[in-house]
Amino acid sequence: MIKIGDTVRYLNAVGGGVVRKIEGKVAYVDEDGFETPVLINELVVVLPAGHEKKSGAPNLFFDQKAFDAAKNRQAQPSKEIPTPAAAPQPEKVVETGYGDKLNIAIAFEPISIRDLSKSDFNAVLVNDSNYFLYFSFLRRNADERGWHTVYAGEVAPNEVIDMAVIRQGELNDYEKIAVQYFAYKKDKEFEMKPAATISRRLDLSKFFKLHCFRPGIYFESPVMEISLVKDDKAQADTAALISDYAASMAKAETKDSSAKKQNRGKELSPYKLLPLLEIDLHIDSLVDTTAGMENKDMLQLQLDTVRKTMKENSKRKGQKIVFIHGKGDGVLRKAVRDLLKKEYPKCELQDASFQEYGFGATLVTIHS
Repeated sequence: MIKIGDTVRYLNAVGGGVVRKIEGKVAYVDEDGFETPVLINELVVVLPAGHEKKSGAPNLFFDQKAFDAAKNRQAQPSKEIPTPAAAPQPEKVVETGYGDKLNIAIAFEPISIRDLSKSDFNAVLVNDSNYFLYFSFLRRNADERGWHTVYAGEVAPNEVIDMAVIRQGELNDYEKIAVQYFAYKKDKEFEMKPAATISRRLDLSKFFKLHCFRPGIYFESPVMEISLVKDDKAQADTAALISDYAASMAKAETKDSSAKKQNRGKELSPYKLLPLLEIDLHIDSLVDTTAGMENKDMLQLQLDTVRKTMKENSKRKGQKIVFIHGKGDGVLRKAVRDLLKKEYPKCELQDASFQEYGFGATLVTIHS
């Protein structure tokens, strides 16, 4: 178990240092005055906390041969106590009643949920099935044609595996991701599943929005959870479908408008698909600090933000606006809806997408 104060060595890279803090599955290693976030399972302790290095002891940070020898000794059984030869035991797998259908998901877990603008993200694969999966996790950015392998390996049945830590500055490299896999069981009969490749287009703006991270099917902590396979069926790429649908609708509307212009002999303005507006009404998104503000002052600022947004867009027929107010105790939601019904009675109100916002947002459509 890695502890604060341990001197550690990187398993898959050169270097190491002293663990200064631990957040979840990530340790921050002080190396030459700089703290580097590293997955705990990629570290090995070379000097426990509270122990001083003996004079003349080898420096494991730079003595690669000594480090490799220590790893080999740990991997080999002790020769001092002979043990009788035994047949290798098959890996014990506990199967679930529903696990003969594949359920695979990927999740992005912020390392610092309180500061998404600076946080790195842990990419995790969930194997909710009775099958072993041999898989690869791939990524590519908008300017590339080829793919890059981020992680390749095996995940056991009904397990979660950490694949990579995505640095804040690397997010643009993950505009499109893919998982390739094939499923199998060991030492028993099983139903064959087809190998598959599933890709997703990521909306990278969501990595900076707090409401996009919440507990999911497999996680109690806030994550961005994406289903890839559900009950053996690959799930549709919703983001890509929405983008393609919007493009086809825009093309259809333009053609329809051109036909009307020819038939009626007068100029008509083609209908334009206006981009969805998202207005986050959480108080920490509106002000840097709430020092000196009472609850009524905060509520008034939030309602003023709604008024300002509606005024700026009141002439944009067809404009859709999502006001994100959160679930909470319902006070802000009621106040927002009362204001909209009173001051903009011709606008259409409804709950925003539950899949996207839970119960915490209201969708407004401007009709005039």
